[in-house]
Amino acid sequence: MGKEAVLQTKCMKYLKQHQIYAVNVYGSGRAAKGTPDILICLNGQFVAFELKVGNNQMQPDQVIHKKRIERSGGKQFTPRSFSEFTEIIRKLGG
Repeated sequence: MGKEAVLQTKCMKYLKQHQIYAVNVYGSGRAAKGTPDILICLNGQFVAFELKVGNNQMQPDQVIHKKRIERSGGKQFTPRSFSEFTEIIRKLGG
């Protein structure tokens, strides 16, 4: 299992433990190319996460999704660690 997959598993477990609605689209094969790894609804707010580890950068199709989400009033974040992910959730009121 790659480092991003490990991070994703930890994040999904955290969301489930905190009863936060989440959809894990990583590797689904049905999602549009560039769809963020995790989609959640937190306090009525649409929030997306594109998880990255190390020096990995977002791909052009991922950047397009980020712009579309933000243009639609949602939020997207690119945490690089579990602690960064949980801090974002806390700041959003989760």
